Amino acid sequence: MTLQVGVVLLGCGTVGSAVLRRIATAKQHHLERYGISFALKAVFDSSGSVMSKETAGIDYSHIISIKAKGESFSSVSGFVPKTEAYQQLQEMHQHLPMIFVDCTATDAITGSIADFYHFTAPETQHLCRFESSVGAGTPFVAAINRLASGHDTVSSLQGTFSGTLGFITAGLDNGCSFSDLVKEAFKLGYTEPDPRDDLSGTDVARKALILSRVAGWSRELQDIQIESLFPPELASVSIPDFLSGLTAYDAEIRKRQEEAAGSNCVLRYVAHATQDFCHVGLRSVPQNSPIGQLRGTDNILSVTSSIYTENPLVIQGSGAGPDITASGVVADMVDIAVSLRT
Repeated sequence: MTLQVGVVLLGCGTVGSAVLRRIATAKQHHLERYGISFALKAVFDSSGSVMSKETAGIDYSHIISIKAKGESFSSVSGFVPKTEAYQQLQEMHQHLPMIFVDCTATDAITGSIADFYHFTAPETQHLCRFESSVGAGTPFVAAINRLASGHDTVSSLQGTFSGTLGFITAGLDNGCSFSDLVKEAFKLGYTEPDPRDDLSGTDVARKALILSRVAGWSRELQDIQIESLFPPELASVSIPDFLSGLTAYDAEIRKRQEEAAGSNCVLRYVAHATQDFCHVGLRSVPQNSPIGQLRGTDNILSVTSSIYTENPLVIQGSGAGPDITASGVVADMVDIAVSLRT
């Protein structure tokens, strides 16, 4: 028997649109393999929501087309203001299981996914998945969860969780200057609109925090030592001034790179966590290590545990891009939907 599951998508930008495309193309696959049919019941942007009470839900291609044109939902048929949308969702949720998918980049759309928490029944509130919040679609979270399920105690986590910083640090191996690499990453669109969001290390720290908690360690963001890759005096200047001001930081980075090379090592921006500590920052790692051999925007996670002692468990894959991120999101949706069948 087919289980129909309603989908409420929060945010329909680059990643959100990719999620819709993947759900649409995988429709027959989900039906045949899992007996699941996803129906898009609501999509939110900052203006409000487009909703449908029809069994088939909203046409995916229609929403993707609207967003491709840069339009908001406020002028679209079926538009519902936020306050009314909450009430309508509550009514729909009484007759249909729903999955809420947060693809927002900020809190501008709904505040947060927590705004919808009260819609969920107590027995399903634990069905929260967040794989793509760490390694796009690369299954870092799933790997650690499986170790925990098999009663394999994790002792250490090391990895690189930023495709942007991976691109920059790998470029240092070729003798490029730090400031030029940041400018190139910015030009190629690898960085956030403000490169300081990447270079501050906070995003990597958040990912390390998530993986730490999955490993069973109690930790808060303020417990993590974070090394920023720009000096404090550049924290509040304009982006053009920030990019030009980074040249003053080149000599220090070059010195660290040369010291690492003298020991057959390279620099990588690494997160390292154990039960007792967590640090993210620029580290010297052996050239022939999995982290040292990393190139491009790939991310990597190396896990040492009671079973994986001499040879750690290593997972590597693309750490950026809407398609791989959407793949991880949809996989989590299927995982939740399968749980709802039981």
